[in-house]
Amino acid sequence: MESERPYWVDDPVMDEVRTAHRLNWEPADDDHCQLYLASCSAGDWEAGRPLDASAVQEEWDLHMGRLQDEQRRSVVQASG
Repeated sequence: MESERPYWVDDPVMDEVRTAHRLNWEPADDDHCQLYLASCSAGDWEAGRPLDASAVQEEWDLHMGRLQDEQRRSVVQASG
């Protein structure tokens, strides 16, 4: 089981990653629902379809969580 880790926003190992990976989102062309197209500024994530605001945030958190896991593994490998 993975050890307890802070939320990616509060994790100091994510400082550079947060700078390189920004959430880009814009309204989708939909007059009936408030849906958004979303992607990562680094080009390594894109929502596959228009999403509502809460779904965009959930998907973004998953993406950033994966990056956090990768970053923490890199830090451990570099120190060991």
